Amino acid sequence: MGKIFVIARHDLKLVLTDRAALMWMIVMPIVFIGFFGLVFGGGDQAEPADAPVRLTVVDQDGGFLARALVEDLGKQRLELVELTPEEAEVAESVVRTLIIPAGFTDSIVVREETTLRLEKEPGSNPEAGLVAQARVLSSVSRIIGRLVEVASEEGTALDETTFAATGRVEDLVSVDSRFAGQAKIAPSGFTQSIPGNTVLFVMLVALTYGAASVTGERVHGLIRRLVTTPASRTEIILGKIAGRVAVACVQVTVLILAAVVANRTLGIYIGDHTAAAWVVLLCYSFCVAPLGVAVGAWFRDPDRAANIGVLVSMIMGALGGCMWPLEFVSPTLRNVSLIFPTGWAMKALHQVISFGRGLGDVVPELAVLAGFALLFTVLAARSLRVE
Repeated sequence: MGKIFVIARHDLKLVLTDRAALMWMIVMPIVFIGFFGLVFGGGDQAEPADAPVRLTVVDQDGGFLARALVEDLGKQRLELVELTPEEAEVAESVVRTLIIPAGFTDSIVVREETTLRLEKEPGSNPEAGLVAQARVLSSVSRIIGRLVEVASEEGTALDETTFAATGRVEDLVSVDSRFAGQAKIAPSGFTQSIPGNTVLFVMLVALTYGAASVTGERVHGLIRRLVTTPASRTEIILGKIAGRVAVACVQVTVLILAAVVANRTLGIYIGDHTAAAWVVLLCYSFCVAPLGVAVGAWFRDPDRAANIGVLVSMIMGALGGCMWPLEFVSPTLRNVSLIFPTGWAMKALHQVISFGRGLGDVVPELAVLAGFALLFTVLAARSLRVE
């Protein structure tokens, strides 16, 4: 075990002192995560009760009930933008607009039906639209409650004074709104970009730098020199695999820490089970590390080994759901994704990040990843000649 550790530590040290390797391990994944996260959905998937939603209000009435409604909307965690009817006519992009019609207050005072209009631009976020609609209904319900309070007092006419005296009773019921843990939509934005690019780049580094370094050591006789040491053939092979496992684990840990920092500073959503996501990625690291050693053992040219590693990584990444959510593809391709470790890793990460599952819920996926790790370790042992 000590000899395996020495070999692994030496290989890890070589990688950590190589600027190009560090660039592809850390910098490029973060760049890709940020770019594709912003392009395909943006910031976060926060709890619905806390999600900021923009709403434009056009008050065509100006009466005391219209003003009371706008005031209550301002307390509903809405990014409220108030426009006059004249300003609304020339406004270019308002996304969703609540129109309080002229005669709104007078109609209610004489107990006539009146209608509020919530207009939404085509292509606007449907989830945000539902949140805005729910908060408008909440404010309307509160206004109705105050109207009922006035009507319950016999002989009291509804006017600005009597209405202002209502609404002072503390709410007896509060609603705590949160995700139930089963998302019904495909992961997007950073919930797809973070796991997708992490899984892709961990494999990419293992199958390019990891494979090319094994090929180079074979070509230059460094593997043969290890044979002259007290280390056995098995210890040499396991040491090479362990070195690449260490590289992948360092890469995964740094990227998870970067995601935590982004969550704390920028509000980027990474789920509630960050530790579980980290464990999934560590298990995945044990899959790709021996595969990198096997690829390196199949070629005598380091550049060719790296090029094949890129090709294999891109194919497994695309078919495994790293580049786009598998919910967008056909059932046949979703089944094909389960041929590759990338597909199982992405399945587990989506369960943890997007669907609120814990580590215990992804045991089947982790078991399959362990099977891939064992299979690739046997493949690496049979492929790498230590003579």
